[in-house]
Amino acid sequence: MQLPRLCSCLVAVVTCTTLLPANPKVGVLLKDRDLFWAAVQDGVVEASQAAKLDPIIKAPLNANMLGQQLTLLSALEKEPSLDALVIGPLTIDDFKAPLASFVKRGVKIVALDTPLPAGIAHTFIGYNQKAMAEAAARYFASLIQDTDEVAMLRANSLETVSVREKSFLATFKELQPKATMHLDVMSGAKKGDDYDQSILLLASHPKIKAVLTPFSAGSMAMIKALNDKKLAGKVQQVGFGVGLPPAVVEAIEAGTLIGWVAQQPKLIGVRGIEAAADLIQNKPVPATIDVDYFIVTKANLNEPKIQELRK
Repeated sequence: MQLPRLCSCLVAVVTCTTLLPANPKVGVLLKDRDLFWAAVQDGVVEASQAAKLDPIIKAPLNANMLGQQLTLLSALEKEPSLDALVIGPLTIDDFKAPLASFVKRGVKIVALDTPLPAGIAHTFIGYNQKAMAEAAARYFASLIQDTDEVAMLRANSLETVSVREKSFLATFKELQPKATMHLDVMSGAKKGDDYDQSILLLASHPKIKAVLTPFSAGSMAMIKALNDKKLAGKVQQVGFGVGLPPAVVEAIEAGTLIGWVAQQPKLIGVRGIEAAADLIQNKPVPATIDVDYFIVTKANLNEPKIQELRK
């Protein structure tokens, strides 16, 4: 007589479990899995746990894999009951049509790092690339004399960094019209090639007084190249990168790196998920959410707000 009661209890437990509401499901599509976007993913995971969201995280293995990113977006499109999509698109035009189907389904869309046109994304989270580049250009220009030669290790990128480069160059030219800026060396197309390209740049332009590295991997590679070629301090480097890693602190203290534009990509991931959670609950979200950056030098390295970047 106990067996029927046991079965009845089991049925009741199963029934109650299936009636529990599921966590909202959020698709997350990043640009790649390198330094910057790995930090964004950390923020996504952390914020999803806090907001009780279920993220489905996808990203191409390498940078600039547009076809692969579009394929991953198609896979997310097949996900049932997707409440929101947090996406860092490699380009704008290539994603307009694929994202239209998400909009039609009522999926809330949050754009990271690259803004999308009105009517597609509900909000954009990232840096004001123009303002950030102009600030870096003003600092870089202050390091050199009127007729000095300088160079940029250009990023091998599809979209966002080109905005950064254009804004930087426009401001730099305005401030230092007589200086020569060499732009003929780009970063490697493959992961790990940035060091070789840094060595090439230094060999190709032995008279440069300063070099700009506008992205994380190139910045770290150039630090090593300057040290290996005994040019640390002779060629002044200003770089962009993720947070404030130990190697960067060491380079600033040693005088290898004169300026570091410290970005907070983890915060982009956190803010992206927080915005998705608010949109799912129909809460108001600003059209643009800027993320702070800091220009770190030896002069401000030990300030508390800068030291916070090391965590």
